[in-house]
Amino acid sequence: MKLARGRRLAVAAGIVSVTAAILIAAGGASAVTVLAGNLKIEIDGSTSPRVLPKSSPTAISFHGGASVSTQDGSHIPPALSTELLVDRHIELDTAGLPTCSAAQLESSAPSQAMRACGGALLGKGTSTAQVQFPEQAAFEAKGPLLAFNGPSSGGGAYGGQGYNEQLYYVYADVPLPTALVAIGRVSPASGKYGYRIAIAIPKIAGGAGSFHSAEFTIGRKWTYKGEPHSFLNAECANGHFSAQVKVAFGDGSRMTGNVLQTCRSRPQRG
Repeated sequence: MKLARGRRLAVAAGIVSVTAAILIAAGGASAVTVLAGNLKIEIDGSTSPRVLPKSSPTAISFHGGASVSTQDGSHIPPALSTELLVDRHIELDTAGLPTCSAAQLESSAPSQAMRACGGALLGKGTSTAQVQFPEQAAFEAKGPLLAFNGPSSGGGAYGGQGYNEQLYYVYADVPLPTALVAIGRVSPASGKYGYRIAIAIPKIAGGAGSFHSAEFTIGRKWTYKGEPHSFLNAECANGHFSAQVKVAFGDGSRMTGNVLQTCRSRPQRG
């Protein structure tokens, strides 16, 4: 089925830039900077292999990073939601991959989340938040970020089964241990885009925390009915990939980034 200062904090809003990095950087090593008012967003990533078939999606893996900052050094506003449009030549495959529910991840420490849902793991990394409580200096905190294959959202494709949701698990100790789960809901898109991913971002530290930076690796591969499968797959049909990301922030700022990323086609065998 084809188709997230002494106190530990894994950042829910980090899924916005991490997921964007997966989609935007799918053509190879690249760095993208987007300015939106006082906000500066930087995304960097690379895939392997670098050369892809022209008309047959093949398994790829991704490693990337992303960061958000303000140009005047003020506290970063929290991200509220994101919408991603993904090139139709990039595919997500979840056939035969175990699924996990949000209920299995809620109120669980990272080790418990892995015991409950390790079979559904899609990728993992780390994320850093900038946290500022009233009348206190801002500080940064770092913690784990895990992505899991969620249940089918139903309808639309694959015999009515729909696309699988993507569950992004983050963990915070501000001020008490808290597990946050954001759900990426996938739906069909049109034209040059194959699908849309919409994510509502949970509050970090009651609204006092904001995503600052993250790095992430995704490359889940498995065997189902004797056949190899990969969560990420791509083909280089026309020499480039297109992606669009929209992010809404708590201060009313909105960012839209359109990216055209080149790729290389593997020569056809005669």
